[in-house]
Amino acid sequence: MDAPWTCWAAYVYALHLEPASRAWEYLRRNPRYARDWMRSRRGASQRIAARWGLVVLIDPRLDAREASPVWAIRAPAPVRLVRDEYPSADRREAPVDHFSIWHLAGRKSLFGDGADLRLMLRSSRQGVQLHVADSLCVGDPFAYQIPAGATQDAASRTVAAFHALHSAPADGRQGPADRPGRTDLFHARALQVLDGLAADATQRELASAIFGHATVARSWRPDGALRAQVRYLIRRARAMMAGQYRSLLVTDWPVPASPEGLGTEGTSHEV
Repeated sequence: MDAPWTCWAAYVYALHLEPASRAWEYLRRNPRYARDWMRSRRGASQRIAARWGLVVLIDPRLDAREASPVWAIRAPAPVRLVRDEYPSADRREAPVDHFSIWHLAGRKSLFGDGADLRLMLRSSRQGVQLHVADSLCVGDPFAYQIPAGATQDAASRTVAAFHALHSAPADGRQGPADRPGRTDLFHARALQVLDGLAADATQRELASAIFGHATVARSWRPDGALRAQVRYLIRRARAMMAGQYRSLLVTDWPVPASPEGLGTEGTSHEV
């Protein structure tokens, strides 16, 4: 019987994950994170969780369809939702919006980040994060506030994404999924590569699982393009698992070259 990691169908769900969920898929495959979870799950330390960019540790056996990790994101959100003190009742261009978490589509997380409340929304195709003023209550009219230092482009993207989730049906129904792009395919293949490496697969075995046995039989060469693709996937997948998954959460979150507590483990076997 083939090993589970060789079945491409097992990774189809990864094609439609938003960035924060992909970050979790990489992190949960890190052997050092798994050891920290085993050692700390009886009394999970926030200090240990923060080492990985989390507020609390999550069971690495749960994939992104089951887990909802809360990330300890240090960078400020580019938009803040505040109570609209002067809502205009006769706006013809746009009606007054009223805040309600239950009217937002996607998976929702609301937590304190030390300065404010941070709201994270996750749909099948995107993730949005923004601050919520503590004076904003359910049912209040709200407005967007752009903090000093936030770029106009980032704020505009956040407002557009939030508005799309605010306007979408919140009953869990999703419209037709967009066709996966090259980035989606890369991440799904990278996760499959990591699982293959954990099972001591050779580079040729990885290639067969990803590109098919016929392609490998026809095109595999010691210094060929197909093997170069596999080596590239291995290198990138290990880097993402070792710490670069943070780049999926916030684009300006600095990722150290060799983050403390993180690292690549295992080696790929030659054929």
